[in-house]
Amino acid sequence: MPAYSLPDDFARLPARWGWRAAALLAAALAGCGSGDEGSTTNPSRPSRGDSSAATVIVDGSSTVFRISRAAQLGFRKEHGNKVKVTVGNHGTGGGFGRYLNGEVDIVDASRDAKPEETSQAQAKGYDWTRYLIGYDGLTIVVNPKNTWVTSLTTDQLKRLFAVNSTVKTWKDLDPAWPASTISLYSPDPDSGTFEFFVESILKTKEKVQRKDVQVSPDDNILVTGVAGDEDGLGYFGYAYFVANKERLRVIPIDNGNGPVMPNLDTILSKAYAPLSRPLYIFVKNSSFQRPEVAEFVTYYIENVVELTRAGGYVPPTADDVAADRKLLTSAARGAK
Repeated sequence: MPAYSLPDDFARLPARWGWRAAALLAAALAGCGSGDEGSTTNPSRPSRGDSSAATVIVDGSSTVFRISRAAQLGFRKEHGNKVKVTVGNHGTGGGFGRYLNGEVDIVDASRDAKPEETSQAQAKGYDWTRYLIGYDGLTIVVNPKNTWVTSLTTDQLKRLFAVNSTVKTWKDLDPAWPASTISLYSPDPDSGTFEFFVESILKTKEKVQRKDVQVSPDDNILVTGVAGDEDGLGYFGYAYFVANKERLRVIPIDNGNGPVMPNLDTILSKAYAPLSRPLYIFVKNSSFQRPEVAEFVTYYIENVVELTRAGGYVPPTADDVAADRKLLTSAARGAK
């Protein structure tokens, strides 16, 4: 599937959207970066903008960012500039934090809400509706010059990233591998990807891993780190590998039944275990009562299969889409 890496490239719109839509999206993205109006990939917070345009604020997961960015651009193409949609990229935890401060309308999330996040939101009257928008496989990558690692077991990953890890070189993981020092790259602790990894691999709900990992809230920085480091190994969402597969090499993961590569089929079937996961958006119910938010969310859910493909991830199933549309209908009735 042709794909690009935000902000420099992006996944093409599906064929049924037509070449004109694809061309417009490519042209829009060609001039955008972290300072592009309506999106942010740095630690600064997106503002609500001026009073000349109604504004929808989205923030959260760097994984889901790609899908919401596609929604932002597609919505702008169809509706012009009457609504300003701002898409932030500050991690799932950061998105929920801003939500609980009353700063955002929609949270992009690469994990489900935690019980404490749900209870805090309810205590403030910030009820939400959760939509499942696709599936991802958290992907382990190395530099293409690394020819010795053909697969990793979940036990090896645990030994490698554990808080008290004694693994310093490749040889520490496998005696047949080189004695060169491993460099590790990962999302930061505000990331839902980070939390998913430590819970799935390290078997802890604490937001901890070994201290010498190079972390970043921006997956593009992690890509660049591994791509430029012969002894680098890192992890992030599947789409960031697909968008950069000429610069990276994916590592199959063995969960006890033999090595499995992440791809559209193994992620959806969960054969790529334990690193397959659902992706969500959480929409504030009171925000949905504003016409601009209702309009954007409606566009998002009605086009979710195409948008998720454009973002580089596995689209929701027919049952997922039906459930999302039922929730959307219910939200629309509640907004009247």
